[in-house]
Amino acid sequence: MSDEQILLTRGATSLTLMLKGFDEQLDLRLEGLRDVLRQKEFQGDEFQQHLAAVENVYDQLEQSSDKNVELYIKTFNTLLAGSAPDVLEPLNRAQPLLSDLLNFAEPLASFVRSQSIRSDTTDSTSLDDLRLRLGNRFKSLLQTLMLMGDDRGLLTALIDKLDNNPSWQSLDSLASTTIDLLQFRLSEEKKEFEGYLAELNAKLARINDIVAADSVILSEIKELNIEFNSSINMQMISARAKIDEQHKVDALKSELLQSLDQITTRLVEYQVNYANRLENLQTSKVEMNKQIRSLEQDNIDLLTELNKERKLGMLDTLTQLPNRLGFNNRLEAELSRAKRYDHPISVGIIDIDFFKRINDEFGHLVGDKVLRMIAGEMKRVCRDHDYIARYGGEEFILLLPQTELADAYVALEKIRTHVANCPFHFQNKPVPLNISAGVAQRRLDESTEAWINRADVALYHSKHNGRNRVTVEDD
Repeated sequence: MSDEQILLTRGATSLTLMLKGFDEQLDLRLEGLRDVLRQKEFQGDEFQQHLAAVENVYDQLEQSSDKNVELYIKTFNTLLAGSAPDVLEPLNRAQPLLSDLLNFAEPLASFVRSQSIRSDTTDSTSLDDLRLRLGNRFKSLLQTLMLMGDDRGLLTALIDKLDNNPSWQSLDSLASTTIDLLQFRLSEEKKEFEGYLAELNAKLARINDIVAADSVILSEIKELNIEFNSSINMQMISARAKIDEQHKVDALKSELLQSLDQITTRLVEYQVNYANRLENLQTSKVEMNKQIRSLEQDNIDLLTELNKERKLGMLDTLTQLPNRLGFNNRLEAELSRAKRYDHPISVGIIDIDFFKRINDEFGHLVGDKVLRMIAGEMKRVCRDHDYIARYGGEEFILLLPQTELADAYVALEKIRTHVANCPFHFQNKPVPLNISAGVAQRRLDESTEAWINRADVALYHSKHNGRNRVTVEDD
């Protein structure tokens, strides 16, 4: 290898190490260049080809880098809109490089932090609304727990604190207390269930003992029958022998009477033993039936409690309508039925107009009352086979099985009109209540998410076009 080739190899190696990891294609081209230089005989043409390939990739990267820098500068100028001219100072060069972008990161981070603090102070209304919504979520959770009992009064005390719209710090404390309470409830339920399992095992063990004892008694009865039959047979054989041996009538009579007495005595003993064992079997049967009935009742009680908790888990405690979980379960069943029988199915999303204004003007207790009233009225107007649920906040969702779009619109319009005509007063003053809705029919092979999203888009159009209306989404 010549001195020139050695220098070229060292230079290519240094260049490869400096640029390694910068770009995958560049790494491959540089490695190819090094392979050519490692050969014993230097191939000038091949070296020129690989060197040209390296230069070509590098030129492309340089052009891309310049364009990206220009794009970044343009983007940040647009985003900042002249609000922070000093922040862009590192980029104000004739030909800024990627390193200038790194220098730009520090002042940009400081600027963003300052803007975030300013934004937090100016957007306190949104934070207050978020705090209120979180408080209501906690309240709904606690109300659900209260349906399963509040022996120590802790849940009532927590709900009272939430009614006063607590601060962020208080809300954090309430959240911690709620979590502790949930963990306590779970621990208590775990102990109760473990106790139930222990009692169940004891009852099963008792039943097993009874069955084992009955098996022993049946075995004894079987042995008693065998022994009795054997004894009778022996007595009969003995009697026949005596008849054959005796020729005098008086002696034969005496022998036969004695044999009959022995047979009678043996029969009485058998009947007594058999009756005792039957009585033991009957007692065991009564005890087993008692244990089985107790076991069945325990299972019924457990299933009843599980069904009760399952229903509570799918119920919105404020409106007494199904919650989103309950809706999703019903939706799955109705979709399966619609696909099986090729039936149409539609969905409507309903929102109470200006509900935040009601909360702000009259208070959240009145807001809760409005939610309960509207939920009850909508449920009363819905058709029997329709399914309405609270979807979250002031939003409701209505599932309309076997319903095409036109009929679904009529059903939603009927609900809207009914709510608009429902009188609601606060301190003897009428409070107007209206709802907006969007409705969509499921298309063939359409995903559930896309279908409900179309109904949500239709609701947006209803609110955008003046509220208090139903919009059909069929685009």
